Amino acid sequence: MITLTAEYEAALSSDAFRPAYLVKLPGLYLTTAPSDITYDGNLYVSGGTLISLDGIPTSADITANTYTVTLDNTDQTALGIYGTANYVGAPCAIYMALLNEDGTVVGGTTSPFELYSGQFEGWSVEESGKTSVLKVVIKSHWAAFNRKAGRFTNNASQQEVYPGDTIFEYAHVDGTEVRWGAQND
Repeated sequence: MITLTAEYEAALSSDAFRPAYLVKLPGLYLTTAPSDITYDGNLYVSGGTLISLDGIPTSADITANTYTVTLDNTDQTALGIYGTANYVGAPCAIYMALLNEDGTVVGGTTSPFELYSGQFEGWSVEESGKTSVLKVVIKSHWAAFNRKAGRFTNNASQQEVYPGDTIFEYAHVDGTEVRWGAQND
């Protein structure tokens, strides 16, 4: 449940506010606000990198939702961050702030509230002749609730941590006799 301050309730009942999203990803802090916003000690940068957010799933039930954040990939800042390290399982969050007519945050920089919280699941690049976007998938921490702890020596487990690595591609072929060299029977 989201509890709003009296200041937020007053702003919502007026016509003089604009919503702004703050998106916290590993190594990136982005906002849809027209100017940068400092929140919780982090500078959320405005500037068009954040293109779109999925509809934020809300439910009173415990669910294993995933959420996609689409980023502009023309300057390849996000690709440089996610292409060089493994961030699977890192915490992510999406906040909402209300902006006054002058662009300041209603209630100051301590008032944005959390809309979605989860873990970094992965990313992909989608390119066409005119656009290049990077899609980041965030999953609910409930998505891995029934998963067994530890790693397995199989291709699926390897792909979760090291996408594209095929070392365990034939791990399921065990007990097969392998003959080396030529045999003269």
